[in-house]
Amino acid sequence: MFKRVTWVGVGFTLGVGTTVVAARKARQQLGRYKPNAISTRVTDRAIDLRDQVVDAVSDGRRAARQKEQELRARVPERRSREAAAPARDLLDPRDLPDPRDLLDPLAPLDPLDPLAPLDP
Repeated sequence: MFKRVTWVGVGFTLGVGTTVVAARKARQQLGRYKPNAISTRVTDRAIDLRDQVVDAVSDGRRAARQKEQELRARVPERRSREAAAPARDLLDPRDLPDPRDLLDPLAPLDPLDPLAPLDP
């Protein structure tokens, strides 16, 4: 009889403990999918993407300038329109918009495309 009481107590304790842990985990998962959490995650990813694009454009420009210098060093110097006027950058990475300015925090988000607000 004492063994049965012991095992019933152990089973009850494990059941309650497992239920508490599962409930906490479920609340954490639900918190990840609240609108505020989703917009924060999307904004953070958009900022990371913007930073990667800025870095890639800067690296590409640097490589293009270096290659241009190498090619110009091979060719005898000529006076032309291209030599007289330096090439201008067409796109400055600092001109890219901040993704936080693009999202309206009060607009409901489309679950399939979190960057596009739902039409009212």
